[in-house]
Formats: sequence, C-alpha cells, structure tokens
Amino acid sequence: MDGKEPQDRTGACVLDPARRAAFARELMRALTAHCPGSRAELRGSLARGTADPYSDIDLAWTVPGDRFDTCLAAVREVLEAVLPLDSLRTDPDSQDSRERRLLFAAFRGLPLFWRVDLEIGASPAAPGQGHPAACGDDWSPPASALANAVAATKAVLRGQPENARGLLERGLRRIDAPDHVSGQWSADIRRLAEAAADREPRLRPLADRVLRLAESHRAQLLWWTFPAGVRERVDEPVLAGRDIRAVHAMRESGTEPRPELHVCMDVLAGRHRALADRMPPPPPPRHDVDTLAAAAGALPRDPVAVEAVWDGDTWGWIVVLSAVPARPWEGVALAHFRIGAAGTVEAARTGRELAERLGVPFRFAGPDGPDEDAPPLVGRPGLSAGPEAMMVGCDSKRSPGSGWPKPSPHMPTPSKPPTADPG
Repeated sequence: MDGKEPQDRTGACVLDPARRAAFARELMRALTAHCPGSRAELRGSLARGTADPYSDIDLAWTVPGDRFDTCLAAVREVLEAVLPLDSLRTDPDSQDSRERRLLFAAFRGLPLFWRVDLEIGASPAAPGQGHPAACGDDWSPPASALANAVAATKAVLRGQPENARGLLERGLRRIDAPDHVSGQWSADIRRLAEAAADREPRLRPLADRVLRLAESHRAQLLWWTFPAGVRERVDEPVLAGRDIRAVHAMRESGTEPRPELHVCMDVLAGRHRALADRMPPPPPPRHDVDTLAAAAGALPRDPVAVEAVWDGDTWGWIVVLSAVPARPWEGVALAHFRIGAAGTVEAARTGRELAERLGVPFRFAGPDGPDEDAPPLVGRPGLSAGPEAMMVGCDSKRSPGSGWPKPSPHMPTPSKPPTADPG
C-alpha cells in the first residue's frame, strides 16, 4: 500500500527478500546433504522471479524412490538443524502417496508470511504400499483456519481484497463458524483467529501471533476496508497537498467503528509514500540570512558553530543547515536546501554568511556531493570533546570545503549521517 519496507512485526522482523533467499539456500543445502543423489530446488514465485516481500518459500526435494521413507522420517530433524521449527504439518491430501508428500513448515524467528511449502517427491515412485512413518503433525481444521488468516492478511496487503474474503470464508467454514465476512479486515481476521484458538486451545500461541500480525498492519488493513470511492476521495487531497481534508475523508467515511485519528495518520503517511512519484516536490524554500540569524539567536543556548550535513527524502538529496549550541552538543536544523542543478552553492553560501553573522565557524564536510561517510560534528554517541575542541585555529571565513582540523585520534568513531529514505 505504502511503498515502505514491509515488516512482520510479530517478531520485529523486516521482510527482507535477501534474507529469505539466503534461508531458502540454506534449506536446500541441508536437504541435499542429507540425501546424496537427491535434488532440491525452488518452485513458485521465487523460482519465477516474481516474488514480493510477502511471498512464502516453495521448495521441491526429489529423492531416490528407495530412500523416500527414510527421508520422510528424517525431514523434521534436517529442517530443525537449520532453524528451530514452530510447526511441521502434512497435507492430508498427500499423506498416503508413495510418490509425493507436501509439508508445511513454520520456523521460529521467521515472519509468518514466510511459511515453507516443501514437496518431497520420489523418483521413481517408492516401492511398497501404505504410508510410511508420519513426518509432520496432523493438519487440524483450526490449524488450517489460522493458515487462512495469515494468507488473508497477505492478500489484503497485496491489494487483493476478494482473495482475502474467500480465504476468510473458507477458514470460518472449516471450523464450523459463521462464514459472513464484513470487509472490516482487522475485525474479520481477529474473529477467525480467536475462533480457531477457541476450538483448539493448544494453538493459542500461534493465534496470538496472527493477532499481532494483523494489529501491526492495522493502517494498511484499514485502507482496504474503505470502499473504492472513499479511497479516491482520500488520494485526491493527498495529491493536492491537503492532508487535513484527506484525514477528514477517512474519519467521515461511514466506516464503523469510526477510524481513530492516529490510525488515519498512519494511513496518510502510507499514501504519501505510495503516491510519491505522482506528487510534485515541495517548492524550494527561500532562505535569508536575517531570518536564520534571528532563529539561531532565539535558541536557549548560543550557537558555537554552523554546520551543513547531507540528508534526503523521496524527491532527492537535501543539505540541512544547522546551528550547533554549546553543551550538550546537538544540531538544531534552521534550513533545508534541496539540491538541484545549482548543486550545493546556495547552501554553502548561506551557511558561510550565517556563520560570519554569528561570529562562529562554518563546517561543510561534503560540499562536492552527498557523502555518507563524512562525520557529522554532532550526534556521536560518547562524544567527549565538543565543537570548541575542533575549532582551534578555525576561521569562519574558510571556504566550506576546507573543513575543520581533524579530531583527536582518541575521539570515538563517528556514526554515519542520515541518508535518503528509499521509501
């Protein structure tokens, strides 16, 4: 919905596709190492290159037919050696097959969205009849219903409300609960999770994770709760820069219960990210030294330096001009310069003139372009020496690129300055 790095906050875990890919590779290595001559490979969207951050992990493990039973018996141990399991269940439709088994594995510490669907195939078909030792827990209807609740959450986040509706209806029917789905996605997902836990109390920890998952995505679920007409009435003022009107459209949408203001603000932030490429950048602010000097003079402590540091937002790089008051060392932003064709000229000129007006040094560590490694003067944990320790021999009339004397080697390593938000 919002272009932000997605998260499964049930474990404060960012949905990082690189981490998921690395985990899948680890699983495939473990499976093939356990059974020489076997083959493990990706299936589904990961194999096709069409996965999104919410996609689960589909694997196929093909083993020699005469080792099918022993591989099934050992699969839990093999998977646990990579990462502890929360659950391992067998698809009931394949539990008697001598050619394939489909297992569903949930791993501790991984997002709920990243379930592993592992198909174990025998080539050629395993000899004998009947089914070998069980390799997973029973797939009870309440457990299946909770899987539907996770899948429905994923469908809403992908902007597929009709898919979500079908998943919730099937999950409710599976546990003999009324299958009416209201389209109030947070409430519907909560109802299914609670009903599943009531019918099988041992699943309460998993149900609680599902509830936390839905709560962590409350703003996105609310966005897709709004009818299409309301969503249009929200986006129109967002694109026009009229945020109050957009929030009013949400609050007065007729949605019951009435959306809380803080959730609407979260939705608004998401719409700003989602529509960023359609929104004109804000007009460049006008900066005059008199106004900036007055703002610096109004600070509770006198500035001892003026500093320019790099930052960024959706529309590009910004130079932030800050006044640095004496202890405790902290930069107070006075102006933001959006960097365009003119480069950093205006930011450097204004910073230099402001420093001269205040009678303090000016520092711009990266006047030639964005420099993430340029240490900021302030904001360094454990900094024991303040700006005056760096001002010795420093002249406010220096050119911005000349910098200040290097800090003592005994000072702690500075942290990186803020970087552009990719959102």
